[in-house]
Amino acid sequence: MADHVIEHTTPRVGSIDRYSPAVLLSLALAFGALAQYLFFRSALGINVGIAFAVVLGAAWRLRPDGARVDRLDRWIVPAAIIFAFLPALRVDLMLLLFDVPATLTLVAMAAVSFAGVPVTRRALDVLVVLGLVVVGRIVAGGAMLLAALPDLGRPLARRSGGRIGSVGVGVALAFPFLVVFALLFASADAVFSSAITNVFDFRKWSIGDLISRVLLAASFAWIAGGLFVVAGRRTDTTMPTVLPRLRGVLSSTAGATTLLVIDALFVFFVGLQIAYLFGGIDTLNATGLTYSSYARRGFFELIAVAVLAGGLLFAVELVVAKRTRLYVGAALTLALATLVIVVSAAYRMQLYQLAYGWTELRFYALAGIAWLGIGGVCAAVLVWRDATRWLLHAGGLIALGVAIAVNLIGPSAFVARQNLERVVEPSAALPADASRELDAQYLASLGDGAVPTLVEFLPHLRAADRAALGSALRTFALEGRALEPGSLPAFSLDRERARQALLSVADELRSYPLIRGAPFQRRP
Repeated sequence: MADHVIEHTTPRVGSIDRYSPAVLLSLALAFGALAQYLFFRSALGINVGIAFAVVLGAAWRLRPDGARVDRLDRWIVPAAIIFAFLPALRVDLMLLLFDVPATLTLVAMAAVSFAGVPVTRRALDVLVVLGLVVVGRIVAGGAMLLAALPDLGRPLARRSGGRIGSVGVGVALAFPFLVVFALLFASADAVFSSAITNVFDFRKWSIGDLISRVLLAASFAWIAGGLFVVAGRRTDTTMPTVLPRLRGVLSSTAGATTLLVIDALFVFFVGLQIAYLFGGIDTLNATGLTYSSYARRGFFELIAVAVLAGGLLFAVELVVAKRTRLYVGAALTLALATLVIVVSAAYRMQLYQLAYGWTELRFYALAGIAWLGIGGVCAAVLVWRDATRWLLHAGGLIALGVAIAVNLIGPSAFVARQNLERVVEPSAALPADASRELDAQYLASLGDGAVPTLVEFLPHLRAADRAALGSALRTFALEGRALEPGSLPAFSLDRERARQALLSVADELRSYPLIRGAPFQRRP
């Protein structure tokens, strides 16, 4: 692995060695100052996109001379930008728990690719090692840049001719005049005085706030400094790929036999699904269960089966000695049978939702089924083309695509609409024993993403349901919430639409009683 020494690459700007630790540290500290403004006491929103866009721009500017992004890595930056701005669209907790780490991972991958290091085309084991190297470089990068702290007041390069120092002297000379002029302007104009007071009124900052801001800025500066180090020089590993060496651990006969034995079980199960689940054969005699009871269970177990089958197929592909026709046929049979099982899980989920309605957990389970289905098709194609080594790469890209689709749909709003429609306008497709009751407290607890939909349906509900939903909305969404526009860094479309929706019905909601014993949190 490459060591952690910062190399001074030929600068792009003749007057400043922008690859020097002093420059990188200055950029990192500037980003830390920006980050504390964006994130201190602010909910996640457009601030995530702004912060990561700044990091990407700086990392691109710091790339070494002559470094070219590999053509298979050109998708990384657009994907990073998309995921960075998704918190400005949705505020669902589960989405944020995926979107923010995905953004950080994609930004780190982009920084590596800016230095001319291929990422996407690497084998899985090399990617894992490269990821560990990059994480180590990011963690150590901040500490390395701290060594340049004493150099910040000095010229950043010999060729600068003291220009940076001269700029600093000029700023220092102008500062007292700047203060005097600002005071005079503030005395002459009330609007200017108010603006200056709002920006520089440090009386609003407690010691705790100041310490928190400094720690927040230092944390972001540390991470940004590491990313700048990664982008400014090649962060690579010389470790050769190990996975091809595993080929031959398992004989072709043993590999084919393993898959054929599992295929027999899968084909038998698929036959039963076709006959009983899809074909409608009487299940009462076979199982003692009615069809509705039989079909509305087992989807989580089938999802686990599909995941394990995919992992088994990938592992056997890595170690089998030779891909004979018998082996390829057995592998394709397992992939296709797994696809049928995924369809069975989706069908069972649909029947369960028709009977009992939607929840966020079921929505995400359906998203997982979609990921498995598309991944199963890719697995079958890759097995046929002897390219299973790319299966996990494809799985990662499919996961990003499914995540973007989920963000565009909006899980909480979708769940709220589906459950309200089955109460307001029951579909003929609902089974006779389907639940049609309104769970107002659950719907109101879905968060800001669901609030506009709940407010939209509020006038169309029966009196009892309307009162229940009104009380739930007041308790979980309105109580303790300021309806004034929030700060720009925390802007999110879901949050703003929820504020406007609550503002339109605030008087009506306050006429409903609070739900006793229900906790609520003061919201921004």
